[in-house]
Amino acid sequence: MGRYRPPGPPKANLITPEGEKVLREELQYLWKVKRPEVTRAVSEAAAMGDRSENAEWK
Repeated sequence: MGRYRPPGPPKANLITPEGEKVLREELQYLWKVKRPEVTRAVSEAAAMGDRSENAEWK
């Protein structure tokens, strides 16, 4: 007998429209603000020749 199990019945939405909005805003912030900051910091550390986890503290 295989391990396949047919999908169960459809379930109710587990997120409210307000909750979706909050998550989308957080995603937008992470992609447009936080990610470029982290990328810039890593690039600066790489330019100094050090990519270790705590490079800026040495």
